[in-house]
Amino acid sequence: MLNEKHQFHHISRRSFLRLSATVGTFASLTALAGCAAPSAPAEGDAGADTWDVLYWKPPHSAKAAEVWEPLLQRFMDANPGITVDHQVIPWGNVDEQFTAAFAGGSPPDVFYLPDEWYPKYVQQSQILDLTDRIIDWEENYLESAWEIATYKGSTWGAPFLGVVQGWLCNMNLFREKGLDSVPTNWEEFRQAAQVMTDLDAGTYGINVPASSTNWVTMIPLLAAGGAKLLSDDLTEVTANTEGGRAAFKALLEDITYADQSSIPVGFTGDQRRDLSLGGQVGMVWQENSAIKAQWRTEAPDLELDIIPMLQLTDDGQNAAWANVGFMFMASSSAGNDGAFTFLEYLSTDEIQVDYVQKSVDLLPLKKDIAPLDDIDPIVAEMVSWLGQGYGVGTQISIRWRDATNSLVQESHAVMSGIKTSAEALADVEATVNPILDGE
Repeated sequence: MLNEKHQFHHISRRSFLRLSATVGTFASLTALAGCAAPSAPAEGDAGADTWDVLYWKPPHSAKAAEVWEPLLQRFMDANPGITVDHQVIPWGNVDEQFTAAFAGGSPPDVFYLPDEWYPKYVQQSQILDLTDRIIDWEENYLESAWEIATYKGSTWGAPFLGVVQGWLCNMNLFREKGLDSVPTNWEEFRQAAQVMTDLDAGTYGINVPASSTNWVTMIPLLAAGGAKLLSDDLTEVTANTEGGRAAFKALLEDITYADQSSIPVGFTGDQRRDLSLGGQVGMVWQENSAIKAQWRTEAPDLELDIIPMLQLTDDGQNAAWANVGFMFMASSSAGNDGAFTFLEYLSTDEIQVDYVQKSVDLLPLKKDIAPLDDIDPIVAEMVSWLGQGYGVGTQISIRWRDATNSLVQESHAVMSGIKTSAEALADVEATVNPILDGE
């Protein structure tokens, strides 16, 4: 991160987090609304011109294309001169596909990226500086979300949604194994994971992600031990502390490798998903968007609860991954008026409600969006964590992805028994420190 003001658990981000202290906190945001929000373009705004808009977005739903189809059709019906080609980019391929598209000169015109990825593309002059075009929108958004969109003095994207993640608990399996309640400390967490693991029955206590993006688990894990990946000035790795090593040891070395209480590292994403939704895993690190879109629809008979990454050390904290996603335009699309008209549509209250809230149960970032009356209780609980200061997120740096790539690689080595936690975090430090320059 540039400094502490960009941390979810520090003061300046609290405006985002306070949509959360209770679900009712969302409603108070209506009183903070500023100037009028961008409205959906009226029919005929595109005039006689015709525009093709390539739109890329990683999924926040297993039915991403289906969810977007009516929303995009609504836009195209109102703007007959603009055609939108929507492509769903798998999360595991995001960096690879965007890098290749930019390098090949054929990037999407409008695209969604979370905060962890975009500084790299700003440095490469691939993202369009939107400062002058959307300056009037600032008062509509939560201050902290707008701050994260502002990098090196310019505003690069329109805040689109907020995300929170934690341990989703399968209470059916808990009770089947004689466990009456969710863990409240690490001793209980380890014991519950052991009890629910039965290889003969095909059940596992936890699912520690082994994907290329499992920093969303590792960063809260470090926070539980009072550590974070990089220093505030972005010049050194700070994860290799006593608390950081203790946290890695507790989850990765003891529970995952020694106890074999997690789904094995070699299992595919599809295998993990099938086991989890099939009720064969006790605790799964899960994003709030999946509660309604997957768990309530594909596993309706499971009773669910939710807990954060539990505090481990005295200077640690209960922690949850929390970050912000934005809609951007490619620099090469600066003259595509249809693309900017589409960006305006994606920034309307209508999309904040119909997509962000109703379709994927994520967090709207505009001040005047009231909470849904039927918000899922699991999502409500996750949102409430943010007001309690549990959220930890991206440190806005062009080196963040290099640092997290190393952290992920070393976490896999610990889960596989190749390295100890101390060795792994020392190697992150040795690998990443030479490339850190405060940018």
